[in-house]
Amino acid sequence: MDSLTQIVLGAAVGEAVLGKKIGNKAILWGAIAGTIPDLDVLFVGSDAIRELTIHRGFSHSIVFAIMMAPILGWIVNWLYRKKNEADFSAWSLFFFWTIFTHPLLDCLTTYGTQLFLPFSDYRVSISSVFVLDFFYTVPFLASIIALMFFSRQDPKRRALNRFGIAISTAYLILGVAFKYVAQNKMESSLVAQGIPFTRGFTSPTPLNIILWSGVFESHDSYYICNYSLLDEPGPITFWEYEKANHLLENISHEYGVERLKWFSDQYYTATQSGDTINFYTLKFGRDKFEANGPEGSFAFFFKIYLDESGNVKGYENFREMDSEKIDALFGLLKDRALGNKDAYLK
Repeated sequence: MDSLTQIVLGAAVGEAVLGKKIGNKAILWGAIAGTIPDLDVLFVGSDAIRELTIHRGFSHSIVFAIMMAPILGWIVNWLYRKKNEADFSAWSLFFFWTIFTHPLLDCLTTYGTQLFLPFSDYRVSISSVFVLDFFYTVPFLASIIALMFFSRQDPKRRALNRFGIAISTAYLILGVAFKYVAQNKMESSLVAQGIPFTRGFTSPTPLNIILWSGVFESHDSYYICNYSLLDEPGPITFWEYEKANHLLENISHEYGVERLKWFSDQYYTATQSGDTINFYTLKFGRDKFEANGPEGSFAFFFKIYLDESGNVKGYENFREMDSEKIDALFGLLKDRALGNKDAYLK
């Protein structure tokens, strides 16, 4: 999730663990701890493949939370040694939960989290909430701001924090339920249209849990669609994309290509223009909604640059976003979420 959301979550968890004993310091240290896992971006640099491997990697694992909790617990306990409000054990427990809830929340996004490093690089991705969702964050943030005006012993403070945690958790549960509904609808429509598929992946579109993207794999193709819970009954439109595995055959042994496939959960296609291969990660759905082919349909993809011999000489994480079209794209997103099936058919 975005940084603000993780700050809010860390603050709320900190308040739940130690707020009654240390007051607003629990919110402060919880907010700080909630951002620690994302400091892995400092080690990424400009390398597109390192970004995939390192970001949401070890710093988002269970092992990292277990290791960091006593270290930070000892440091902060030493800083407040004269106050005697909480001991080392309490601070260690505090930092475990404020750090570990960060990757747990990230597991619900499409990007996912390598929760089990260093034992496995499996990326846990439930994909039931977008990485930025104001409907999740804003009520949560409001409860945190409000409770700060009450003393640590005031029952209203704990009630407000419980309310924030409860309503945000309910939203996440609702996202999982809506994902189940959307995927079932997509699969039923595939069957009704006689489209064979072996597996599928659904993900929320930006800023909501009403409109969903789906990608389904057949033998030679992928079928991508959008479905809103507010759609009128009727068939779902699917866009077909050839797998285009032949474009990657000569470079499939490359570490970077292997990482791209891993990151994509093997949902990908590609196009080639001269000495550049565009690698499209399909699990994020159609982001630009402007064309039927891969070019123009996906705002987020990777460029693989080849030398004269056809060997890989570099990678680029390419985010194609025309600022002049952002308002129009969000307008289409809103219209499609409200059930206008023609909004994406541009």
